[in-house]
Amino acid sequence: MLRTLPVRLSLGSEAPTTATVTIAEWTMLERLRRAVMPAALCWCVAGLLLPIPLVHFVAPPLLLLAGPVVFVWKFFTRSSFKEVVGQCPRCKGEARTMSMGGGVSDETNVFCEGCGNQLTLRVSKPS
Repeated sequence: MLRTLPVRLSLGSEAPTTATVTIAEWTMLERLRRAVMPAALCWCVAGLLLPIPLVHFVAPPLLLLAGPVVFVWKFFTRSSFKEVVGQCPRCKGEARTMSMGGGVSDETNVFCEGCGNQLTLRVSKPS
């Protein structure tokens, strides 16, 4: 399920601007699917690296340990940022960032596609 929220984009001494962020809320089944795929990929790559001399001492054990870690990390991410649309405080161009990923927090960083500056995204508190 997708939902949108108003946010503020700020950059240093520039006046903050408003933007809209789209957030994806993941169901239990979607979270399970999102978690199993990267974990299975880690384990498959670990299996493929077994015949390679010297590499098989380091990479497969690390990938076998990374599988469950990635699974837990992805599974417990209940929602994530999908898109931000707004005006950049510096270049005044449209700052549009797609597929941000990561969990939803009150403050995160995004990059303006126009000027390349790192903007601070703050979720507006409901009044």
